[in-house]
Amino acid sequence: MAAFVIGCSKGYKETPTVQFGGYIDAVGNHVVSGASQATFEFKNPTASLIICAVHIQPDGLHDVNISIQPNSTKHAVLWLGKTHAETLSVTVMRVVSSSELSVPMP
Repeated sequence: MAAFVIGCSKGYKETPTVQFGGYIDAVGNHVVSGASQATFEFKNPTASLIICAVHIQPDGLHDVNISIQPNSTKHAVLWLGKTHAETLSVTVMRVVSSSELSVPMP
């Protein structure tokens, strides 16, 4: 297992982390390699909601945003596709304030 320590603003007392869980096949069985999906664990030890912008390199076609509640852990299955990705880049953004919108749809 690999653990990624994510760089955050200096305002964080604790540092959010992302840990690689393993590759899984189409039915959810763990496999050694070559799968198009992988499991990850996102930990948020801070008192703020955070948003993780995940960029799967090299092509970035399967990028995703994951929100993690304060003081919690979230497990996620990410689609890697056929990228043979070697790098997972995560940008962590702390939500300081937010607004809720209602968007009418025709």
